[in-house]
Amino acid sequence: MPTANQIQTIEDETDKRRDAVAAALMVRTGVASAEVRASMASNPYRGDSLMDLARASLDRAGWDHRGRDKMEIVGAAFTQATSDFPILLENAMHKTLQAAYAIAADTWRRFCAVGAVSDFRDHPRYRLAALQNLQPVNELGEFVNGTIPDSERARVRIGTKGLIITLSRQAIINDDAGAFMGLSAQLGRSAARTIETDVYSILLLNSGLGPVLDDGYTLFHANHGNIGTSAALSQDSVDADRVLMTQQKEPGSGDYLALQPSVLLVPAGLRAKAIEVNGAEFNELASKPAGDRRPNSVRGLYADIVDSPRLTGTRRYSFANPVEAPVLEVAFLDGNEEPVLERETGFSVDGTRFKVRHDFGVSAVDYRGVVSNAGA
Repeated sequence: MPTANQIQTIEDETDKRRDAVAAALMVRTGVASAEVRASMASNPYRGDSLMDLARASLDRAGWDHRGRDKMEIVGAAFTQATSDFPILLENAMHKTLQAAYAIAADTWRRFCAVGAVSDFRDHPRYRLAALQNLQPVNELGEFVNGTIPDSERARVRIGTKGLIITLSRQAIINDDAGAFMGLSAQLGRSAARTIETDVYSILLLNSGLGPVLDDGYTLFHANHGNIGTSAALSQDSVDADRVLMTQQKEPGSGDYLALQPSVLLVPAGLRAKAIEVNGAEFNELASKPAGDRRPNSVRGLYADIVDSPRLTGTRRYSFANPVEAPVLEVAFLDGNEEPVLERETGFSVDGTRFKVRHDFGVSAVDYRGVVSNAGA
């Protein structure tokens, strides 16, 4: 019985070439993963220099480079309309940048919410007020009409941050792949570090009281009920901070939110003490009688303990789960959390410029899901 012919495209040849070149360059410069390194045995570009890649691109473009000097060859590889040499370099740099960004050590994701916005204007974030409790209905009686209370609104806004680096023709001729692949990795780490820095910068505004919210008060304020009585990190003080958080109420109705701390954020020097307080098996309260072996009442209260060298002193922050009660939000344009790499052939500069751009913003959206304690 005859069967219809089937044609299946596994992978485009152009894409395979670009990926293979990127892998070869990443391995040469020491920024490749173990998986990429393992694939090099069958990579046809594993021994090629940058000049080899430039000549191959011109061959594919049908440009005769015989008898040309190296500077002319590199210039043609960058400027010939059908040469894919700039795209090969951009692809390799992009993969390197994204890999470095993905593995960069950051802490903000552990206590911040992640959001998306469609443009660079202010975007509202609403905290809906709770409806009143259900009301009793007498036999044959009417249901009570509920009043929808006003909600609270916060605003998030993003901006753009970036850097430009230039890849010179001399770097290509000198086969200095590390000159730009290494910089690509640094750009990835820089992009990740920029978000981390911005999160802590907004948290530390106003001497650690945070930014001013739309209600005119700082994030941590007596009117917000989220400043714990200053005390050294201990089971006593942690439980007091916990109780303070449980007293936060819904906007409008005044009903309790019953939030619980989930993430403890401390300076790096307090990490050991934080782990001890959160993990101790027995009660270590200062007022306990001799020989008291009662269980630690706050054991395991925090699902995560985050420490950062960006915090100094003794101030600590107890966050509720950011999914349940977001306090700080890191928003990205169209939800794109990775930095973008763009290329431009230079005219005033003898080479090609690469620009990394990251569209994001950090905003405080609510105060109920956090308690700050200045410590002692």
